[in-house]
This record gives sequence, structure tokens and C-alpha cells, in this order.
Amino acid sequence: MGKNKLGRRDFLAASGGIAGLVIGSAGPLLPAAALASVPVFGEMERLTLDLGHRATRSGPITALKNGDLLWVTTEPEAPYLSRSMWSISRLVMRRSTDGGKSWGEPMVLQQGTTEYSLLSHNIRQTAAGTLLHIFVRYSGYDYETGTPEKSLSEVFIQRSNDEGKTWSNAAKMLTGERYQGDILSMEQMRDGRLIYPFCFLTNVKSQFAVSVMYSDDDGKNWKRSASVLRTGGGGFESGASEPTVVELPGGRLWMLIRAQTGFLWESFSSDRGLTWTHAVESALPSSNAPATALRLRCGEIAVAWNDHTHSNYARQSLLLGLTKDGKTFQGLRELDFTDFTDDPDASIPHVTYSYLTETKEGDLAVSYNKGNWSRHNRPTFARVSRDWILSKDVTADLRDGRTGWHTIDPGPNAAAAVERYILAADDSLWLEIEQNPKNKNAAGIVRNIPFVSDGEIRIRVQSGRSDGYILLGNTLLSPRDPTDACLRLRLSDDKIYVAAGQPDRRQNNRRTTEFFYLAHRIGEEKLYPGTFKPGEDVNISVQYNAASATARISINNGERIELKTSKVFGLTFMGLLIANGGQMRIHSVRTILS
Repeated sequence: MGKNKLGRRDFLAASGGIAGLVIGSAGPLLPAAALASVPVFGEMERLTLDLGHRATRSGPITALKNGDLLWVTTEPEAPYLSRSMWSISRLVMRRSTDGGKSWGEPMVLQQGTTEYSLLSHNIRQTAAGTLLHIFVRYSGYDYETGTPEKSLSEVFIQRSNDEGKTWSNAAKMLTGERYQGDILSMEQMRDGRLIYPFCFLTNVKSQFAVSVMYSDDDGKNWKRSASVLRTGGGGFESGASEPTVVELPGGRLWMLIRAQTGFLWESFSSDRGLTWTHAVESALPSSNAPATALRLRCGEIAVAWNDHTHSNYARQSLLLGLTKDGKTFQGLRELDFTDFTDDPDASIPHVTYSYLTETKEGDLAVSYNKGNWSRHNRPTFARVSRDWILSKDVTADLRDGRTGWHTIDPGPNAAAAVERYILAADDSLWLEIEQNPKNKNAAGIVRNIPFVSDGEIRIRVQSGRSDGYILLGNTLLSPRDPTDACLRLRLSDDKIYVAAGQPDRRQNNRRTTEFFYLAHRIGEEKLYPGTFKPGEDVNISVQYNAASATARISINNGERIELKTSKVFGLTFMGLLIANGGQMRIHSVRTILS
């Protein structure tokens, strides 16, 4: 560089470190596939369908035998906002012939009236080639009594025999219930039977309950299971609701159910959906939000759900993973996320209500909602490969900035940490977080890591001032709370303390609905037998095995010490927090799976 030109290090120093890195002719550009933190089409890519409406709602998606994708949305706004809007609600279908890169002209499938609005629940092509579209006509929920007698939301079905070009008139599905909630899946078993799980409002404390409809004639006629599944609870949107069903490799049916206990609940059927086992908590932590499961052609099952459990409607992270048996999982990669807000009165944005289908090429196509239901909700589409989900060696660094990190949006309480890029003397790029001098509470950043049930997490950090925290958890961690994690390392002065979280049931309700979840409160700390120098690299290795609930921790290639954790099915989030005027830098986190 000439004397009058700034080098990269000088540029960042002159700009205060917070500006983006400008690259001129310093070197060749890397191909997109070489950048581990940047998805490319065919690995993982997202797009948002912004139609200009205030709050369009996403809906089901399906892949046709010819490779086309169909996607149904509810427009122009959430249909339950106002009865005066019902007549302008409509269900709109769009088609993609290039795997979701672009979408064609809209086709209106249903139009609302003054008597009802609409919400699409499912679209699927059967083995016989018939397209089935299932939706509800919503005629109101009585918030005062929460009873089905004064509420009405009925299920309807329509068919297409020409891959969605024309459709039959809608016919009512006779479930025997007045008010049905949202449904995110319909399964076709290997023997051809169709399984449609549904939830309905009961007269018990405004609770929902779950049952199943099934069809053996390609969806023309339906019968109902005698089983009714419940999860308890009380209040608005409580109980068992919004189920998803998938056939396991051995032929059993597996159902996941939205509940309010900090976990998804599950039930099984061994007689093709006629009867179901008593519902119990599954292994999957979850907020009061639904999951979606899909059986892939290879026999594996994809599951997408919200795993942030700290509050009743915590929906700020959407995970996608694979399983073969509903018990052991792989991947649990974060499909999308939103940041945390500094304003306690602000509406928290969400990524939720996912619908899954498998493309002709074997990728997963996912539609979901992102934003705020009534103010700024946008249908979003993602396409991901199995290879991306199942990556065994993933490094997250700063070659593309803070890609993948949840942060706190700055606001009136100054709760967000100060974040800045730092270019070190060796040209390595770091992210520095420092406590805002106007805020005395802990703050930081968190991110998803590939699911570690047996593997190693390597973290390269620097600690300036005390205190700095590294958290590892089985759900989305809070960027404000260093006391809740499955594992914690605390860097203070020149010492490192390690501790495990102890299970602790907590309650965090909203409206009239009770919500309990499992926190992991940090227990007694243990001093690591070694020190570090502030400002120098700290290389942390955490080997974790979920089966034995054991973490083996080493700092700067020093002695490896063992720590017992509570029984969790694995680790899938990392947090970097500071408190007491602390300052830390992070260079990278590498996850290596066995």
C-alpha cells in the first residue's frame, strides 16, 4: 500500500473498529462454497416473500412429482385481527419451477366472506397423484368464555387432479368438533393410508385436545380415531394442540404435540392411527409453539421446531434436525432466527410455524413465518441440503461478520453489549463485546452450533477485563443471563472457573396461560488448574458426551478436567457474555462431531 493509502488494519483502527471491512485488490475472492459461514444455494438459502401487505401469513408447501413446488399463503393480513377484514382474506397459491429460486403468478384458491376468514393448513400430493388442500373457515373465537359453543373454526378440503391447475369445490371434513386449531402436517403411510392429526377446543379450562382423522380412499372419505390426547394446563391456547404425525421406519406412527411444559409431547400408534398411547413429554425442549415432522425418501425424519424455552411464546430460533427413531437426533441446525429486544414493552419478533417438503433433488424446502403476526409478518422460504444439516466439522468465524449470532437490539435500557470488529496484528479478525457503561446488567451474544451429543467444541477467545462467560446449552441461551446454561466457563482476572447447570423448573406465563420450563441454574464452580494472561489467546476445548452426561474441559492444551452435567440430549447453543464491566473477544468456534 502506498503511503497515502490505509491498510486494512489502519482502516479499522481509523473507523473505530465498527465499520465493515473494505477489500480492494488485496487478494483473490474466495468461492462461495469455501466460506463456511455463508450458505450457497443447494446448501442453505433463504428468501422472503414480501408482497407489500402488512402481515401476510405463510402456509403449507409441497413438492409435486414433476419437481414443481407449490406454496400457499394467507393474505393480506392475519385473518383473526378483525371481523370487518374477513371478506378480504384469501388463500393464494404460487408455483416454483426452479426449486424455489423464483415464484410464479398467484392463484386464489379460496376467498373469505363476511361470515368467515381463511387459514391454510396443508397441501400435499398423494401417492396416487391427487393434490389435497386442507384449510379452515374461521368464524371467531370467544375470548370471554373460551368455549367451543361460542367459537367456530371448521375444516374444509379441496382436491386437484391436474397438479393444481384446477380445483374442486370445498367440502367440510366431519371431525365432530366446532373449533379446530392450526395443523402443520398430513402423513401418507407406506401402505397408502392418509393420517390427518388435528386439535380442537374443549370445555375444560379453554384447553385444546388432539385426535386423528384417517382415510383409505385417497382423501375422499375420512374416519376419526377414538383416542383423545391431552397434556393438561389451562387458559388461552393451553393443552395439547397443533400436532404433527410421521411414520417411523418400523411402521409405527409418531406424533409431536405443542404443549406448555417446556417440551414437545409425543404419542405413538401401532395400529395405523386407530388408537394412540397416552401423551408424555418428548426429548425435544420447546416453547409453547408447534413442530413439524416429515418422512424423507431415504427413511430419515426431518423435524423443525422452536427450542427457545424461557417464556411462553419464545419463538426466536427455528431449528431443523434429522432422526431415525424420534429419540436420537443429528444436526439441529438453526434455519433462521431473530434478535432479542432491549425494550421490555416491544413485541418480540418470531420465526415459527414451519411447513416441510422434500424436493425432487432430495433437499428440504421449508416455509415459515418471520416477523410479528399483526404488524410485520413475512412468509419466508428456505431450501437446505442433508449435507448441510449433517455437517460433522463446522467452523463459525468472522469472515462474513456476525453471521448467525443473536444479539440484543439497542434500545432505551442500553441492555445491549457494545460490539466492534478488531483486526489483530496477525490480520485475524475478532469480534469484541464490552459492557455498555450505561448498563450494569450482563449482556452478550449467542449462536447455534451443530448438535453435540458426542463431539468436541473448540473456542478461541481473548479476555480483557473481568468478568467474561462462555455458555453452552441445549436450547437457545439468553444473551442477558449468565446463570442459566448446561455448562459455563467464567473468565475472571487470570483464572477460569467451570460449572454445570442444575435442572430447575421455572414458570413464565403470558395472558392466562401457565407455562413451565426446565432451566439449568449454574451450580458450584470449580477452579480450572491453570491460568491465562488477559489479552492473550485462550483456546478452550470441551469434549461432551450426552450418554454419560460428561464434559471434559481443557484450556490452552492444559490438563483436561471432567465435569458432570444434568441429563440432556445434547448441546446446540453457545453464548458469550460479559458482566461487571467485562470485555471479551471471540475469533471462532469449531464443532467437531464424532
